Amino acid sequence: MTDFDPAMVPIRAAATVLLIADRPELKILMMRRHAKTLFAGGMWVFPGGAVDPADVTVAVSGEVELDYPGPITAQTPEDHRSYYVAAIRECFEEAGILLTLPDPSGPASAPLTQAQQADLRDQLNAGTLSFNTLLSDYQLIPNAALIKPVARWITPLGSPKRFDARFFLAKHPTDQDASHDQGELIDSEWLTPTEILTRFDAGSMAIMTPTLRMIQNLQAFDTADAVLAAMDQIQDYHQVLVDPETRALLLPGEQGYDAAVDHIETGWVRLRTLPH
Repeated sequence: MTDFDPAMVPIRAAATVLLIADRPELKILMMRRHAKTLFAGGMWVFPGGAVDPADVTVAVSGEVELDYPGPITAQTPEDHRSYYVAAIRECFEEAGILLTLPDPSGPASAPLTQAQQADLRDQLNAGTLSFNTLLSDYQLIPNAALIKPVARWITPLGSPKRFDARFFLAKHPTDQDASHDQGELIDSEWLTPTEILTRFDAGSMAIMTPTLRMIQNLQAFDTADAVLAAMDQIQDYHQVLVDPETRALLLPGEQGYDAAVDHIETGWVRLRTLPH
């Protein structure tokens, strides 16, 4: 057995989705990972995962963002598009939510029923069906217009798995039901940002710091539409720095930002409350 060398851990492309809904107040879908998973075991997370090589080959509907802050590993439009495909695929695999639309070049067909979606999701997670085949068989296209890029986070040095993750935000479709996959994810709940932060402070929810920062940024909003409206007005990303004493993640304008450091967490965020 060789010693673990943190510097040799590769950084993989990944994508995750903040699913939000009015139920009736603004709530976020939180999912708990199995305690035995290597990365973020036992943590409450958003649905997401690594970009697969096949994701690069999938076309999408809607615009794809090409301009990201920090070191860019995606060099082609196809590479950038693969993050969107991965986000939509993982959202279906882990949460059962399919963010697609009918392929206009294909024959007209009836929408998938919830029972059909559940069966296809089980096949995907069992490895007996690929996402590309599902899209082809049912004449579907991932709808990039339904997910908004809101952040980029790179896992710090020291983790046994590292990711260059793009965070997206999407409004939960009212005609679909979200649920955890009962594999890597063993629990799920719709919770308000305040409920999540209260549980975190009480020690009853384990949450990674980037996830926590995104939840904190949603606390100022009352509805999903208010979040989406703010996102339409926010174009610039801002680097997150860390208070070296409290380890709080800070954005520009917040107390302590000028004295914070950039070598603990690496992230850039555009999901935030607009200044008054």
